[in-house]
This record gives sequence, structure tokens and C-alpha cells, in this order.
Amino acid sequence: MTSAAVVMVTVFASFVFLHLAEMKQIGFSLAVAVLLDAVVVRVLILPAALLLLGRRSWWPGPYSPRLAVSGENAGRQTATYSAPSGPTL
Repeated sequence: MTSAAVVMVTVFASFVFLHLAEMKQIGFSLAVAVLLDAVVVRVLILPAALLLLGRRSWWPGPYSPRLAVSGENAGRQTATYSAPSGPTL
């Protein structure tokens, strides 16, 4: 669990001790949602999905802009973005 999740759960859980019933419900709901996201989604589901997808999970796809360095700028820090030539089959 990340430190941001710990802070958010703590802040939202503190709403439970307020006197307004709506704030108690909102605080409890948000604390549970962040806790589920931090524990279940990020620790269990995301690594399992990345394992099942393998190399396909890291592929940007055919329509994403690609970084193309031209021959004259090969040694420099400048680079230009070029549109992909089309989908590869």
C-alpha cells in the first residue's frame, strides 16, 4: 500500500467521527474505496493482468506517436515525433 493511500484512508476515516450522518457515510465509503483500490486492485489484479497479457501489456499500439530521430539529429538531444505509417498486420 502506498503512502498516499495511507494518508487518504486516514483522512477519509476521520470523517466517520463527525456529527453529520452524510459526512460519516461519505468518509466511510471513500476510505473503503481507497483501501480496496490500494490493496486489491494494485496488489492483486494489476500484476495478474500484466502477467496474463505478457509483452502485449507494454505495447503502445499502432496509433500512438513514435519517437523518430532523424539521421542528422542522431547525436543531439532533439527529436521529432512522426506519425505511424499505418497498422501492421
